[in-house]
Amino acid sequence: METSKLTSAAVEALQHRESTGKAVTSVTVEATTDDSGWISYEDTALVTHHDGETQTLNIHGTALSAALEQHANHEAELGSVQIVVIPVPLPEVTPNNRVRCEEHPGVHTETVACRWPHNVHADGDEPQVGHPYRVTD
Repeated sequence: METSKLTSAAVEALQHRESTGKAVTSVTVEATTDDSGWISYEDTALVTHHDGETQTLNIHGTALSAALEQHANHEAELGSVQIVVIPVPLPEVTPNNRVRCEEHPGVHTETVACRWPHNVHADGDEPQVGHPYRVTD
């Protein structure tokens, strides 16, 4: 199965999770085998944030679950179903996007170095600060 289908499904699943305020770097799902020998993927994914912290995400009934089922079928044909780690790509830097980040003081124009914004809000006379991550909270 194409990685892009898994990535798209993972990004969609992330849109419905509880707010954490952290950027996501990957979604990991482990394989499981039931009593009859049927191999599939767990209904729970492990979401890894940019700072290394993780949280679980219920993916039962989501597009990600369906994509993983199809992926498991392809993997089983090849002889094994292994853990899946889906990298979540960072969006491109938006031109003239105003952010706060951990690298620079105050509100400023986003650069590649400003990958982990925080405290995103209006700052006095400054314009509303944009958040560069579409898949984060």
